Amino acid sequence: MLAVPARLPLGSGVTVAAVAVLATAALAAYLRGRSRRHPVASAVALPAVVALVVLAAALGVNSWFGFYPTPASLAAGPDRGGLPAPPPPPVTGPGRDTVLRVDGRDVAVHLPPGYDDALAHPALVWTGPGDPAAAVDAAVTAGRMPPVVLFRTATVPVAHLRAAAAAAGTPVLRTDRAAWAIAGPPEGTGCPLARALAERADVAVAAGPPGDAECPSPASGSPDPLDLVVLRSGAGEDPVPGAPGPGPALASSTVRTAPGTAASDVVSAELDALGARLPGALARTAGGAAPAPEPTGGSRDGV
Repeated sequence: MLAVPARLPLGSGVTVAAVAVLATAALAAYLRGRSRRHPVASAVALPAVVALVVLAAALGVNSWFGFYPTPASLAAGPDRGGLPAPPPPPVTGPGRDTVLRVDGRDVAVHLPPGYDDALAHPALVWTGPGDPAAAVDAAVTAGRMPPVVLFRTATVPVAHLRAAAAAAGTPVLRTDRAAWAIAGPPEGTGCPLARALAERADVAVAAGPPGDAECPSPASGSPDPLDLVVLRSGAGEDPVPGAPGPGPALASSTVRTAPGTAASDVVSAELDALGARLPGALARTAGGAAPAPEPTGGSRDGV
């Protein structure tokens, strides 16, 4: 029933002329009978007459410039000449906190702005002190980072987090290692890079300070590619303890800040670097998250 009106030729001269004649007749009838018509009836009829006149004028302009050939094209919006549709508005507002029971203990979880159970999200494991939830929300809202689910734990392995979330059914996470990252604060304990090296079968990117001799041995024996973003202050080139040299399976880049830079600014730069490396959320499949192809590795210097 709606197919015919949807295909009505708005730019046709016949359509424009018909509406113009109808508007003219309505206006003439209104003016002729205004003196004999009850004031209430005149007040009711006037908006309809004005609407017809405005419609006739709009159709004339549309016909002259060729904006919308049919009502269906009007509903679809302006023709962008083959250009892609404009991006949707960014998600806004704060995320929300929850917990996930893992190995008999509660792990703090932060769901990002725009979190949707219909999507499988990338994940960021924050190891060490501090709570970067507000900084993550800001990065997601600004479009500098995909909507990542944030875990705050210094000890629970990534594989256990992934398995517990899958068993609980929430939060909904991507299962491919390319969508998992480990990070930590620019100063403090946690050894995020050493932990990522030790768990590189489960994560693909990590960010944090180089670490020191107190960090655990990172040897995992896994050949999986790993992208390390090293936070360095000033001109220092402190090595990452236990990390092999850059090669096909290990990319290493640096976020370098001036001495005395506020920790919040360093964390913001750290999240930007992670956001450039993590993939976005995916639609869920019947069996859960749909994995995406894994990266081939390579250097990303000059962060």
